[in-house]
Amino acid sequence: MKHKPTPAFYSILLLLVFWQGLAMLIGYPDLFPSVTGLLKAIVALLTDSGFYASLTVTILRGQIGFALSFALVAVLATIALHHPFWKSFFHPWVVVMRSVPVISIVLIALLWLSPPGLPVFIAFFTMFPILYQNILSGLEHTDSKLVEMAKVFNKNNLQRLQYIYLPSARSFILSGMTTAMGFGWRAVIIGEVLAGPVHGIGTSMKKSQAFIDMKELLAWTVIAIVVSYTFDVLLKLLAKQSGKLRLSITKKNIYPKIVTADKKAISINSLNRSFNNKPVLHNLNLSLSNEHIHLLKTASGSGKTTLMHIIAGILKKDNGTLIFNQPEPVIAYAFQDKRLIPWLNVEQNIAFALPHFPQVTTAEKERINALIHLLELDNQQDKLPDILSGGEQQRVALARALALPCHVLLLDEPLTGLGQALKIKIIGEIEKFTQNYKPVIVWATHEDVEKYLSPVRNIEL
Repeated sequence: MKHKPTPAFYSILLLLVFWQGLAMLIGYPDLFPSVTGLLKAIVALLTDSGFYASLTVTILRGQIGFALSFALVAVLATIALHHPFWKSFFHPWVVVMRSVPVISIVLIALLWLSPPGLPVFIAFFTMFPILYQNILSGLEHTDSKLVEMAKVFNKNNLQRLQYIYLPSARSFILSGMTTAMGFGWRAVIIGEVLAGPVHGIGTSMKKSQAFIDMKELLAWTVIAIVVSYTFDVLLKLLAKQSGKLRLSITKKNIYPKIVTADKKAISINSLNRSFNNKPVLHNLNLSLSNEHIHLLKTASGSGKTTLMHIIAGILKKDNGTLIFNQPEPVIAYAFQDKRLIPWLNVEQNIAFALPHFPQVTTAEKERINALIHLLELDNQQDKLPDILSGGEQQRVALARALALPCHVLLLDEPLTGLGQALKIKIIGEIEKFTQNYKPVIVWATHEDVEKYLSPVRNIEL
């Protein structure tokens, strides 16, 4: 199959034609070599053993500067994300680093650092503000609802970073890396030109300029451009890699420790919660236990979701007490707004609730498959959420909650919009889940589910 030339090919061809025409017009090869003369100079460089030492050392300096800046940015951006004080504290420093001219940095650093160390410092100083701004912006654009969901399912800081923040910020991070590498690469060469270390592209360019060897100077320039372009291509290839996650089977017993025979209860006393000085929950007193399925069937806006968010730890109460009779309750939540992770498929979204995701036991894998079949998602398990209909997304969110043995099961309108036959199947599965794990169930619904469940307790807020 023949491949058509790309627009980039035509662009480079036009550039070479323009270069050759300009060289012929000037007619002074020592000042402006022809394309063939430039190619001969490049070949001469490639056959010189010193070329590879200079190239390697310059690349190494750039990569060291990048690694140092990226490592520091990763720490400071994470701190700034969670602490507004430190975000404001770091901001002036980043602005200063971004605004100072590179030449000023080089001239000042010449007084402080040895020639080999200066290009590394320049690379660090140039790349840091670009990486910081892009990585912090990416982390801040992460959907806070996904972070809340991960906290409810007891994912620690490292897991939230790995499965929520980094995939969400991936495009920002790669864009920042591409821009930073471009600026940093040029800054390293400038540093070498002025500092004059033993080896380096900048050092070789300075020598060529000193001997008025225009062909060699331009040859080094072309080499520098090619290396920069190569890094850009590699980063773009990295951006295209999906980095797909896979569930793995483990033989470890990683189920949460839940004693089904124990009585599970939540005691709520004088609980208050307001939004914009408007009370939503006022002096609420409730005793919730696993002896009943607690149905919240009050009107919209009466505080059903607010109460469940407080139980799940998503919202803080204004005052009052909420006490679990277990020290570390395991909570599963079927959210009304789904909160599915866009880059995980159906099966992975369900498994995300499990304690050692992406590892699952054979029993957990069988449970996931059973839920997929029960909720009529058999042909959807490898699909991403944005391909699914709203009803299918809702069923995935419910399956995720039912996959986790728990102390407390929160259900926020899980049956809305589903067909009657499927509703009855799901209610039966919830009742079976109740019998197996005996959780405290708080269920916000407008459906008439009482005739399918027992015992049921209706709660007015």
